[in-house]
Amino acid sequence: MKLLFMAQTSISEDQKTLKQWAYILGYLGAIPFLSLAVTLLLVDTQSSILVAPALHLYGAIILSFLGGLHWGRIACKQNSKPSDKWFLIYSVIPSLVGWSSYLLSDIWQEAASMLIVGFIISYAIDIRFLKLGDWQSWMKPLRTNLTLVACFSLTVLLLH
Repeated sequence: MKLLFMAQTSISEDQKTLKQWAYILGYLGAIPFLSLAVTLLLVDTQSSILVAPALHLYGAIILSFLGGLHWGRIACKQNSKPSDKWFLIYSVIPSLVGWSSYLLSDIWQEAASMLIVGFIISYAIDIRFLKLGDWQSWMKPLRTNLTLVACFSLTVLLLH
């Protein structure tokens, strides 16, 4: 009985550590969004020529990462179903949206809107998996906060 209790405590501590690392790394990943958006608000038009593409590219990269989460989720699943192919298909869409948005950014002023929509759709899909219990419950506040930071920063880019 004592060994069972120790094993459960160990798992709980491991989960706590994992959550802490996810939060630390997630919020560190928000720094480029915020710093580039604030810089974009503060610099002159000539300097923004360097900052705006950096913010757009970072948004595209992070949106791709969010799609990759689903690829990894399916790849790690022990009991996959034929319907899981739809999640694999979905998992590549964010990277295609991000890449297309970046390519269009020189000719279409509103290309950042593709990223904003991509982040919102990705968030809605991730919330569905949270409700189904496929992801840890601590993901919801993390995803909510990081999505808000990304969308705020990309809105600054869009309005610049």
